[in-house]
Amino acid sequence: MKADLIFGNTLGLLERSLNLRADNQKLIVSNLANLDTPNYKAFKMMVAEQMERASVRAAPMPMARTHSSHMAPHTGQMANAVVERVESNPRSIRGDGNTVELETEMSNLAENTLLYNTATRIVANKFNLLKSVIKGGT
Repeated sequence: MKADLIFGNTLGLLERSLNLRADNQKLIVSNLANLDTPNYKAFKMMVAEQMERASVRAAPMPMARTHSSHMAPHTGQMANAVVERVESNPRSIRGDGNTVELETEMSNLAENTLLYNTATRIVANKFNLLKSVIKGGT
């Protein structure tokens, strides 16, 4: 029996959320690793917008190679994620051109971790509920 018949599209959305949050974690850690790299421009992933899009349409738009010198599309979730480069930060007083702010990245990391853990708990609860139903509610 397919999981869609039992859970609807909930598991698919949770899977997408977990994949995007894992990719976002990598992006934030990359920004933190380049905290002291001159002229490094931080990146920001738009996870909420991606989740909104995923809930509106069922299948993501496929990527295509339009020129032979282009790289082949990545099949992972990052290929479908919206990632923006943070070109300038008006609050930054750094003179080296780096746009990474430790406080902002640590806040993003904490929020991302919290939301990832919440999604994993929801998945676990769904399967525990299913397990309980199979056992007869005991």
